[in-house]
Amino acid sequence: MTTTTLRKAGKVFLERRSRFGLRVAMRILLIVLWSCPAMAQGDDASRQLRILAIYSGASTLAANVAVASGIASVFSGAERYSRYEVYGEYRDAQRFPSEVDAERFVDALATKYRDQTIDVILTIGPEAVPLAVDVRARIAPGAPVVLGGILDSTREEFAKVEGLYAVVSRYDLRGTFELARQLQPNSKRAVIFTGSAVFDERWKSFAEDGLSDVRDIEVDFVSGLSLQQFRDRAAALDPSDILIILTIFEDADGRRFVPADALATIAEVSAAPTYGVYSSNIGRGVVGGSFSTFEETGAAIADKALKILEGPAGTNPTVEVPVSDVLDWRQLRRYGLDPERRPPESVLLYYDPGVWQRYRLQIIGALAIILLQSSTIVALIVMDRRRRRSAEELSRRRIEMARLSRIAQLGELSGAIAHELNQPLTSILANAEAGSALLAQDPPDLAEVGEVLRDIAEDDRRAADVIVNLRRLMGSGAGGFEDADLNKVVQSTLRLVSNEMLARGVTVQLRLSREPLMVKADVQQLQQVLLNLVINAADAMAEQDNRQMTISTGLDALDRRVLSVADNGPGLPEDLRDNPFKPFATSKSQGMGLGLSISQSIAEAHGGTLRFASSTRDGARIELALPPT
Repeated sequence: MTTTTLRKAGKVFLERRSRFGLRVAMRILLIVLWSCPAMAQGDDASRQLRILAIYSGASTLAANVAVASGIASVFSGAERYSRYEVYGEYRDAQRFPSEVDAERFVDALATKYRDQTIDVILTIGPEAVPLAVDVRARIAPGAPVVLGGILDSTREEFAKVEGLYAVVSRYDLRGTFELARQLQPNSKRAVIFTGSAVFDERWKSFAEDGLSDVRDIEVDFVSGLSLQQFRDRAAALDPSDILIILTIFEDADGRRFVPADALATIAEVSAAPTYGVYSSNIGRGVVGGSFSTFEETGAAIADKALKILEGPAGTNPTVEVPVSDVLDWRQLRRYGLDPERRPPESVLLYYDPGVWQRYRLQIIGALAIILLQSSTIVALIVMDRRRRRSAEELSRRRIEMARLSRIAQLGELSGAIAHELNQPLTSILANAEAGSALLAQDPPDLAEVGEVLRDIAEDDRRAADVIVNLRRLMGSGAGGFEDADLNKVVQSTLRLVSNEMLARGVTVQLRLSREPLMVKADVQQLQQVLLNLVINAADAMAEQDNRQMTISTGLDALDRRVLSVADNGPGLPEDLRDNPFKPFATSKSQGMGLGLSISQSIAEAHGGTLRFASSTRDGARIELALPPT
């Protein structure tokens, strides 16, 4: 009972004594004292319960992963699951076996959990038991300890320690040996592999004692080899032999392993059927074994912990995890072992009886459906061919429509293009006449003549560039995809329309990226898109005095190459704002309404997008975004 509660009870006691007498006040005080334990009990029922699980091995050990999964499955299904908080700590005794490492591990746990209330401690593996006893004495005196993943010998060793509960597992070497004999009745020899670690040597001693009475078959114990030597010995075995691999935490070269991984490396080359004594070996190349599975062990440990937390009174101090014979059907087939020889209660995993046996009814039904629908399939094939022909025809029509659209655009720009072409031709003529005059002088000024000839060459290239761009735009088909710089596409296209923009009184401002913007594109089609956008922008500003157009290139947040055309016109008409790319939708009296639709198709064919980024009464901006090369 808290101090505050006592003070309140005393105050009530004094008041009641003065008013009603000592007898009534004593009754009230007794009621308060009786109710406080009940309140404390209610608070305890809602308190977070902490479970500390100490594992002998490493966190990556297959056995520990399976045990942890079994523990988690029980707590996650428990009533008021959020009440339980499980901590996992891994000693890794196989790789760090010294007593100094053990003491440091205990000191670290005592420091880590000194401010935590630990309600129960779980151990997984025999090496974790003395650690748990020491940790309990330092941070949780009197807390129950559930010993898991141990044999009877470990339970008996700590039988005098109070508050210990045991979940005994059986790694049934003898059962695994008898299972192998039942599957291979004609075998004359059994070979037992163990590694060089302390844990491996304990397993070897246990196996020698457990099989010491075997007389009707030769039993060879093999240890002190490197992993490669183990593989060589396994590959040289007779197919009739029995190979049982216990644990290989370390080989003769001092290399350390996860035992299940070492076993898998040996089993893959073994000429003889391979068996294991741990459930974590199943699926790694062993035929089978007799054991308590690690998942069941973890579940039994967690179940025992829950019962203790609910009330240790009457809890059985020792439970055993059941043992099962487990076989891998794939390995039975690999070594030609008869599945009918297996024990009747054994578990057969990875059973794959074949397609016909498994899906006989489904196959028959599928064949019937195929026969019934064969005519439909033929009809669908014919329809698909017609659809493809129609799609090809539609594609040709679209290409032709795009070409006609380009020709129409060039028709609108014919005067400007003629002026653009006339300028270099006029300059060539003037320079040619000047050159003739210079040559007629005596003596002729050859340096000046050279300058004139260079001017003629430059003007010729300018005229040729105009003609090349015109020929490209007037072509009947697509020019093919190629690497192109978006900045150069803009510059070459604007040379065709610069005079047209001047004639319309449009001021064009270029804001091109300083870095090349490479795209994989059909240059002819990109020029068509830009021509259409520029002409549309110029048309939009036709009714106003101030006509400003900005053409810019750059990168967006997705690293796409962006070309934008902005104008200061009135923006999109109201009836086109919902879908300005709709075919045959136009605000021009002489327009067909195909320009933006065709431009959007070209953008999508290039893996890009064409959209109006903004459209207000102060102008519109349309963006073409293309992926990089």
